[in-house]
Amino acid sequence: MLNTETNTKAMGQRITKAANAHFGTTGNVAVFEHGHWWVCRNDGSQYSVNDATGPGTTDGFDFEMVTEPEEL
Repeated sequence: MLNTETNTKAMGQRITKAANAHFGTTGNVAVFEHGHWWVCRNDGSQYSVNDATGPGTTDGFDFEMVTEPEEL
C-alpha cells in the first residue's frame, strides 16, 4: 500500500508537515478522501498528494494542484 493510500492520523500529520515545508507556510490541512490524501491551503487551492522521490519532493511526497487559489 502506498503512503498516500494509508488513512491514519500519523500519516495525516506527516503529510501536513511535508506540505508546510514544501509550501513554506503553516496552516495547510491534510484530508483523506476518495481513497487518498489531499492538501487544502488557506488561499483556497487544493493539491493531490502523491508518493514521489527525487528533486522537488518533500519527505517522499509531491503535491499536484487540482484547484487554483481563489482570487481576492
